[in-house]
Amino acid sequence: MLERLTRCCVRAVAAATVVAAAATTLTACGGESGGPTTLRFVWWGNEDRANATKAAVAAFEKLHPDIKVETEYSGYDAYFQKLSTQVAGGAGPDLLQLDRATIGEYEHRHVLADLGGMGLHLDKIDANLLAGGKVDGGQYAVPAGQTTQMLVFDPARFTAAGVTVPTEKGQSWTWAQFTDAITKVGAGGVAGTTDFGWAIDWFEVWLHQHGKSLYTEGKLGFDAGDLRTFWTLTGSLRDRKGVTAATATTKMDGSTQNSALVGKQSASEINYDSSLTGYLSSYGAQLAAAPLPSDGKDTGMAAMPPVSFAVSQRSSHKDAAAKLLDFLVNDPAAGKILGATRGLPPNQDIRTQVCGAATGANKAVCDYEAAQRDKVGPAFGAWPTGSSAIKRDFQRTYDDVIFGRISAADGAERVVQNAEHSLS
Repeated sequence: MLERLTRCCVRAVAAATVVAAAATTLTACGGESGGPTTLRFVWWGNEDRANATKAAVAAFEKLHPDIKVETEYSGYDAYFQKLSTQVAGGAGPDLLQLDRATIGEYEHRHVLADLGGMGLHLDKIDANLLAGGKVDGGQYAVPAGQTTQMLVFDPARFTAAGVTVPTEKGQSWTWAQFTDAITKVGAGGVAGTTDFGWAIDWFEVWLHQHGKSLYTEGKLGFDAGDLRTFWTLTGSLRDRKGVTAATATTKMDGSTQNSALVGKQSASEINYDSSLTGYLSSYGAQLAAAPLPSDGKDTGMAAMPPVSFAVSQRSSHKDAAAKLLDFLVNDPAAGKILGATRGLPPNQDIRTQVCGAATGANKAVCDYEAAQRDKVGPAFGAWPTGSSAIKRDFQRTYDDVIFGRISAADGAERVVQNAEHSLS
């Protein structure tokens, strides 16, 4: 994630790497020198995002009749598997979507173009968001939105358990209050929340609450004891049905399609609010969003790019691809169409426009961000090369923990050992 939480990044990036260094084939039809141009633009996401993105692309084509855009989208794992294959075959897209775990990986393998000097208008985008797309001083990706962490929950299930969830501005809850709440909900038969131990993103939040971070200057920022404590917490909740059973947790990948909440196996779930529109369109009942629990002033919640757009270094139409990128993040018409399907628009002026006129799911995202603004800190920063391997190993090891194949302590030791190898 940022936005999607994968099991396949490593092999996808690795395969892309082999080819990126050797391939010379250009990716698009037509030429920069003139004549009709055909671009390929790919992303992952839910159906609501796909529909909005295709509509925005249609608006771009209307403005630029000399540019045709072919679009492709899929779920997260399938996306990176296909992207890897396409890049390996010299047929990669011109404009692509990446996240924190993959920007650095793809840049270091020379798949991405440096966007400096391409005429992009970035002055209305917060510097903290832009920093997530920088590698070694170059701007290789542009945030497609702004998101932060949330607990999305079914108010009916929490009310039935006698639990009041803090959702209003200024309201918060401690870890003790949160664990008590989800345990009460779980007593009703459906787990109080989806087991949050599976995703390194939520461990990152927990670390920040405890004055640490995942990475510090390219090195690991935590030790095995930290991870053991985190996984011991989730393990204690599993026994009381505060969190989902292993059979539900192992399917999690951050998408609403595989969500335990959407599958009615839990009453709440931690995710980024850029997924809130997808939850609302998929769940079939009322949902609401609340801040994550915290015992201190630092909530660990941060204003992050949910995903970013990048231009392929191998594209023969970089200028046209950059033009489409600029349209998606800066044009008022695109902002109106895309709404909050990738979180709040990154351009501050477009964000004001979108939230000022928002209704339904878009309004839910805008309202949540407004209510939690005082709890949200700056972006954590880009993850280093090797982070996608660490992310995958984190989830794979947690599967071993929740199915009883390894203890939380031994699992934590294994993650740290493998992570240090990945970063070396």
